[in-house]
Amino acid sequence: MNEQLIDINDLASILKVPAKTIRNKLSNGTWPILPIKIGKALRWRPSDIDMYLSEQQSHNS
Repeated sequence: MNEQLIDINDLASILKVPAKTIRNKLSNGTWPILPIKIGKALRWRPSDIDMYLSEQQSHNS
């Protein structure tokens, strides 16, 4: 089953952070969710985002 990949703007909206923050952290190697590169475009799997959010929630509990 193929997942619909998410672009940086949708990711920023989901995580409630500016897209520029994501770009900066990707650039310096500190962004925790690895993207998939399609040509020059970066995309994320919803399952990877869900896993990251679950990990963050368990760390904050």
